[in-house]
Amino acid sequence: MGKFEYQSGKTTFKGAFNIYQAKSGAIMLLMGTKYTALTYCQINDLNIDCYELSEFNHDDFEHYYLR
Repeated sequence: MGKFEYQSGKTTFKGAFNIYQAKSGAIMLLMGTKYTALTYCQINDLNIDCYELSEFNHDDFEHYYLR
């Protein structure tokens, strides 16, 4: 789990984030209580090494992103 912090105007937002693989094969970004599936382009742009994710399944990944 990582941490994030950013400012918007005079307000500072802090929290934790996690990147994981959903059962669908999608790579998910969880920030606070919100989550979203990352696109294939976002995974590459962010240099996410999916093989470092716990319980990463390459077949599920290919099924979600490459088929």
